[in-house]
Amino acid sequence: MIDPDDREAGFYWISIGGQEPEVAQWQSEWCQWLVTGRERPLSDARSMEVVVLSSVLAPPALTAPAGR
Repeated sequence: MIDPDDREAGFYWISIGGQEPEVAQWQSEWCQWLVTGRERPLSDARSMEVVVLSSVLAPPALTAPAGR
């Protein structure tokens, strides 16, 4: 079985305790979830309620403004 904490660092869609999906960053070096818009990482108790809904998200493509 794969350890759920052994995932690639990056952003994922997650659900916490069956709530609406939201984007969070997995910090692999600290084994913590940082949820977008929150100041602190999820507690260990809340992290146990996380269901990962996606693969790691691709970074947005940067485009140059027209005419540059």
